[in-house]
Amino acid sequence: MPGDIVTANAGSSPNAPKDMTLTRKKRKRKARTLWTVGGSLVGLIVIIVLATGGKEKPISVQTEQVARHTITEIVQATGKIQPEVQVKVSPEVPGEIVELPYKEGDHVKRGALVAKIKPAVFLEQYAAAEASLSSSKAIAEQQKAAVIQTKQDLARGDKLKASHLLSDQEYDALKAKYDAAVAGQNSANYQAAASESQLQQYRESLGKTSVLAPMDGVITSLISQLGEKVVGTSQFAGTEIMAISDLTVMNAMVDVDENDVVNIKLGNNVKISIDAFPDRTFTGKVIEIANSAKQAGAGTQDQSTNFAVKVRLSDFGSADLRPGMSCTARIETLTKENVLAVPLMSVTRRDNEDQKAADSLKQIREANKGTYHEGTDIPSIVFIVKKDTAKSVSIQTGISDNAYVEVLDGLKGGEEVVKGNFRAVSKDLDNGKIIKVDNSGKSTKGKE
Repeated sequence: MPGDIVTANAGSSPNAPKDMTLTRKKRKRKARTLWTVGGSLVGLIVIIVLATGGKEKPISVQTEQVARHTITEIVQATGKIQPEVQVKVSPEVPGEIVELPYKEGDHVKRGALVAKIKPAVFLEQYAAAEASLSSSKAIAEQQKAAVIQTKQDLARGDKLKASHLLSDQEYDALKAKYDAAVAGQNSANYQAAASESQLQQYRESLGKTSVLAPMDGVITSLISQLGEKVVGTSQFAGTEIMAISDLTVMNAMVDVDENDVVNIKLGNNVKISIDAFPDRTFTGKVIEIANSAKQAGAGTQDQSTNFAVKVRLSDFGSADLRPGMSCTARIETLTKENVLAVPLMSVTRRDNEDQKAADSLKQIREANKGTYHEGTDIPSIVFIVKKDTAKSVSIQTGISDNAYVEVLDGLKGGEEVVKGNFRAVSKDLDNGKIIKVDNSGKSTKGKE
């Protein structure tokens, strides 16, 4: 067996090196192929990256030419619709409501009975005062008769005294009796006058149990109900039964911020939007501006100072306006015609490092002078189109409306200014940025 093994090894020995050499060659060839393919892929990727990375992707924008427009500056404020005249009706005497012939929304005429207070107590008081007056008048008549009697006695005494038939003592007694009768008559007359005055007072109180409409109008608020006991206004503030309003003259009462009220003048034209009439715009004029401020949220972060402005609605036609309706007033404070302007969406601000450094230096200088005030004045800029790139231009702005801003300095007119999209104007654009103008009318939104 050892011999057989030696023979087998001896027989396979010549072919082994050749097979191993072929295997190594195949492996080397495969490795070179893989390296070649991998290197080509890497090179292709590098070329693609360099090609795409070296070329900036343009920002799609919308533009408009700088031109002249008529701009009307607007102060916007919110408030409520209120009638020019609104009267709160309260009874002058206390008692129970026994009649309430009208309901809320009814039209009433001046002098119409709108409420009746139970008159029983006042009828009793009136009857008692009438009886007291009659008694006082009777007493006054008695005193009148006494005066006549004592006057006659005194006249007879004068004759007797002249004939020396009456002593001085007796004569003085007659005169004193006459004087007392005259005084009693005067007192009775005064008492009768007082009783008559009291009777008149109760007569008026009895009449006041009928509450009459003070004006023509509409009952816009009915607070009290039939059978309710109310307090009169003679001693107290009184119970409000209803409110009657003249709805033929209506106003918009709006609150204007203290920073804007200085721009408002009497007679300014106003456009009013009422929430209840979304498809209609009303017109009016400013007729009153409050002199005293209204404080809201005092001591809190929401503290505000507003002034009430009254706007008279010019023509509301058949619109069923009601007190308390919410409204928004756009007060036209200033109009400039044919002024250079850019779209409102074109104007933005940039706070770059140079600006921050300049502002910091300004703050230090002002602080040293004691004139520093918090806040910085960052200039307004617009982007104009220069070939295929954007160029920022600082401008000085004036008044604005809801579409355009007046340009006081920085532009001459005719430039193509970027007005959208919002993200591009407010954030993405900068000097030298490549842009693509798309004014096809299709909305192009930036990435949020």
